[in-house]
Amino acid sequence: MKRLPCLFIASLLFITSCQKIKHNEELIFDKNSKQIVFFSNEKDYKQEASYYDAIIELKRDFPAEIKNMKIITAENAKKYYDVFDVQSCPAILLIYKDKVLVNINGNTSTEKIIKPLAEALKN
Repeated sequence: MKRLPCLFIASLLFITSCQKIKHNEELIFDKNSKQIVFFSNEKDYKQEASYYDAIIELKRDFPAEIKNMKIITAENAKKYYDVFDVQSCPAILLIYKDKVLVNINGNTSTEKIIKPLAEALKN
């Protein structure tokens, strides 16, 4: 039960600080900066708890990158699955110069999300 309030607060912070892609919008990236893309299924937020925790942790060291993160909801995600080699929501990617540097899919631990993203963002 302790995680539920934390998850709610994390979700609120997460949603208010990121850019959500609407149904009719296309993804546009600045090729000269690293871009985080989060595929989210808002209806199954419990499955995404480790992703929310990772995003909160990463925001401490990489606030600009998290602020500019693109969020793709489940209803819009399917058209991007093949483009980014994503199987399902949740997933988080780091893209730089039209290349996917980090691709994390499905249920995984917070640490397994933070470590590769932090390493790629530092370089």
